[in-house]
Amino acid sequence: MDEQVRLMDQKLKCLSAAEEKYSQKEDRYEEERKILTDKLKEAETRAEFAERWAAKLEKTTDDLEDELKCTKEEHLCTQRMLDQTLLDLDEMQSAPVPPCAAPPSDPDSAEARS
Repeated sequence: MDEQVRLMDQKLKCLSAAEEKYSQKEDRYEEERKILTDKLKEAETRAEFAERWAAKLEKTTDDLEDELKCTKEEHLCTQRMLDQTLLDLDEMQSAPVPPCAAPPSDPDSAEARS
């Protein structure tokens, strides 16, 4: 009977040692879970910030593209106006001057004729 008690006592000691070992492992796992949970929260916060930043950049890009489109249209309009003005100037320069629209002669020479 003493042998059985001794075996039971050894088994109890082994179980107690295993319990302590697994209890320590459980504590380490709990600490690791807490650390990973904190890291996850930080990563989620960074992801949310990045999403907001990306949306803001997208809006800025859209606004700049719209502004560029308007500026290009204005430039095209100005270019057309400039081209038309140059054509008008060319027409004015190449058109014959009507006789009644001839510039008056020098006033000094007009007095000399009188």
